[in-house]
Amino acid sequence: MRSFREIDLFNFLASAAALYPYFHEATRLGMLGRIKGSLGRLILGGCRASLDSQRGGNTHLGAILLMIPLAAAAGSAGLEPPIAGRLRKEAVKIVKETDWRDASLVLEAIRITSPGGLGRVPFLDVNNPSTYRLVKRRGAGLIEVFEPYLGRDLIADELVRGFPTVFGICLRGLWRWEKVTGRLESAFVNALLEVISKKVDTHVVRRKGLQVARIVQGLASDVLSEGGVQDASGLRLLSELDDYLRRVDARPGSSADILAAAIGVRMLEGLRP
Repeated sequence: MRSFREIDLFNFLASAAALYPYFHEATRLGMLGRIKGSLGRLILGGCRASLDSQRGGNTHLGAILLMIPLAAAAGSAGLEPPIAGRLRKEAVKIVKETDWRDASLVLEAIRITSPGGLGRVPFLDVNNPSTYRLVKRRGAGLIEVFEPYLGRDLIADELVRGFPTVFGICLRGLWRWEKVTGRLESAFVNALLEVISKKVDTHVVRRKGLQVARIVQGLASDVLSEGGVQDASGLRLLSELDDYLRRVDARPGSSADILAAAIGVRMLEGLRP
């Protein structure tokens, strides 16, 4: 296990464990039909718990933004394992029904988490108090708040456009690679590589620029072209990708958040690791 200087596997595990009460509550409120008006509170609470549980900083912001609505959607879909189409439909509805209170709390969650490379932005800056006044005045929900960042942030794209990468690329990749490899670990890595190869990772772009993100895309494509991680040549190319990411300190965190959400959907479908 090759850790980074400020964060390692144990930071991620502690953070993930701290999120359980928020996923549970989202599911419960979704089941009761009472998630409207509570989504932002749960996202903010989850982000605070994630930060309080470990000292590595941001571990799961993007995943929380995607998975709290999906957990609520699972509750809305009922006790039986929901099929992907129904789950996606419910999640889209939940995001569309958010109001300015939810949006303000989500922006606050982003502010306190301070994801890498966020910096200052020209519109709806989470560090600017006027942003929150504007959101309230306009009565803006999550869709309106994130629309200006379409194409600039992968998680914003998912929320506004209805989770296209989670369901259309990553989940389908998981289904396919599970059958091809017969191993969940290989399926998870290959599905992540599919996301990286098909979508510019906006976390990499924010931290290191578009050129580096394009190089990462190409290296991920190379691994898949050799059959993925279950093939010896694919593993060699994966090692080269890992070496490059570490050398330039680029981290495809947005793609990892997509994978986390897709794995969550697979588990809701009945997958048991």
